[in-house]
Amino acid sequence: MTFGLLAGGAQAQDTTMGVRSGPLSIDPHFSSAGQHASALRNVFDALVRRSADMKLEPNLAESWRRVDDATWEFKLRRDVRWHDGTPFTANDVKFSVERIPTVVAGTGGLGAYVRSIRETVVVDDHTVQFRTHGPAATLLAELDRVFIVQARAAQGADNATFRTGGAAIGTGPYRYVSWEPRGDLVLERFDGYWGARPHFRRVTKREISNDSSRVAALLSGNVDLINYVPPASVGTLNRTTNLQVLQVPSIYVFLLHPDGRDQSPLVTDNEGRPFAQSPLRDRRVRQALSLSINRSGMARNIMEGLAEPANTPLPPVFFGVPRDTGELRYDPAEGRRLLAEAGFPNGFRIQLHCTNDRFAGDARVCAALGQSLASIGITAEVNAQPTSVYFTNYTRGDHSLSMNGWGTLTGDATYMLASLLHTRGVDPRFGTFNRMRYSNPEVDRITRASLEVVDEGERERLVTQGIRTAMDDHAIIPIVTLSAVWAINARRMSFTARMDEETLALDARPPAAP
Repeated sequence: MTFGLLAGGAQAQDTTMGVRSGPLSIDPHFSSAGQHASALRNVFDALVRRSADMKLEPNLAESWRRVDDATWEFKLRRDVRWHDGTPFTANDVKFSVERIPTVVAGTGGLGAYVRSIRETVVVDDHTVQFRTHGPAATLLAELDRVFIVQARAAQGADNATFRTGGAAIGTGPYRYVSWEPRGDLVLERFDGYWGARPHFRRVTKREISNDSSRVAALLSGNVDLINYVPPASVGTLNRTTNLQVLQVPSIYVFLLHPDGRDQSPLVTDNEGRPFAQSPLRDRRVRQALSLSINRSGMARNIMEGLAEPANTPLPPVFFGVPRDTGELRYDPAEGRRLLAEAGFPNGFRIQLHCTNDRFAGDARVCAALGQSLASIGITAEVNAQPTSVYFTNYTRGDHSLSMNGWGTLTGDATYMLASLLHTRGVDPRFGTFNRMRYSNPEVDRITRASLEVVDEGERERLVTQGIRTAMDDHAIIPIVTLSAVWAINARRMSFTARMDEETLALDARPPAAP
């Protein structure tokens, strides 16, 4: 760690943070992945933002109002400058919103967040209106992920232009210096930032994908902070002088995704023969998968207390999540009975895919799921893969059964209904992340109806009905809700832990007073 001087002689530290995953590009519109937003939110702002506990706050927009059922108006801050010193205007907002649908990435771009916007209208330099497809009740929450890029710099820019810095001009607290894929992202404090002054002068976010190596880097003093602390290391870190573990509830839930297609590529009978129709099409089979999972055991033993059993596919405090579901049952005997009733008394063979470097414990939970499936007679070949490999194949439709970490950053279950559970391919605004091709006309109908109402009480009733319908259909199967866990060198910094698991340089400050 090195030091510089602030005005008045106060020391300004440089710091290095060890993160499990870095950005996938320097283009903030390239991907919707959580680690991508976590890295680039340091450089780029959105119109609104979430606090550490997921409350919505003004950001580049200082206020907003609904003009009518299909028009939102935003008043923009007048004191914002780009990192090159030029003023931020409504034209940059219009350009950014219209650019997002044109950017395609292997992990999925940000199209789901602007699907409700029909037209963006510049009223004046500091006023912008969004004309929407109907009431668009979720628009405000979705704008948190719509990063604003500079229209002049990003016009026609590709990934290479962003990486070399030509287009990587933001309004955020840090300006972009350099990035090496799978390596270091280097940021420098922007002294012209419109918001609170960042403490650290220079921040390096170092990608260290191996959990043990990340812990070792903190223990040796090579980094001042790590995210995604592995469960097995929490005790050691808590017992180490000057180190502190920070833990808060997370928005992320591990979900099991069965393939919704009639023919699925990686499911066969026990002799390796493909089925004319996939067993996963039968609701009883999907229910049997759920019954095989010991969620309490997963949370306690596999995640070592850094997770809770998930009884809903989203945290129960979110808008539109049923509150009265009770605990999901663990009953392998009933699972075996349902499989036999569905015509598979001897089970079948299937490949289960998951990531091994995206979340702490993802590969371990995946391996435990393989054992769970074996308890009801299903032979599962577990394939834990690097995130880049997993999402490439997942997006292409190469999986039959996937375990994925899902986080709804809007705090509103409508996002899950519209992007993960709505039938894919019937409307480009819906089903963006429905890679497993689930389709239920009733879920589609409820989702669309919820987006047409303005009354929040009625909208919540519809969204809750949609999530309950998908749960009853076992469209996606909750496993555990994760905790968000960091560890810091408390002699060198204090840090605000966030439910959305983003590691923001602005949240790192001088050490708390003893």
